[in-house]
Amino acid sequence: MRMVRAVLPQFRERGVGLIINVTSSVTMKPLSLLSVYTASKAAVNAFTESLAIELAPLGITVKIVLPGAAPDTSFGRNAMALLTASGGFPRAYSNFANGVISTMRTPGAPQTLPSDVVEAVWRAATDPSAPMRLPAGADAAALKE
Repeated sequence: MRMVRAVLPQFRERGVGLIINVTSSVTMKPLSLLSVYTASKAAVNAFTESLAIELAPLGITVKIVLPGAAPDTSFGRNAMALLTASGGFPRAYSNFANGVISTMRTPGAPQTLPSDVVEAVWRAATDPSAPMRLPAGADAAALKE
């Protein structure tokens, strides 16, 4: 939001601009154990979608890139470490949580590579026909269908 506030005066003055926010594909389909994370990303999506409506008459385009799961990134490793940390879940949820975590580690399951996100951001920036919401990664694309 601060970045948007910083660039908007110049964009308005020029009558052109592009804002791309990167959130997460968890906003496309609810996932267990990620409610707070999902809510924060959904808030950015709502902000971005409202901006798109407000700024279009000023010649400013707004897009969202929605990466899927990226377990090989530092975010993916940190998230898994937090999910599996001892004492991370109340006992009443431990069986449920362990079941969810085991499904997250399916070998060969589609996932998002850093290059997928780069390609989606590039498309958002350079392809005028790109939709406002662009999934990034095979898993994110599958959620769209």
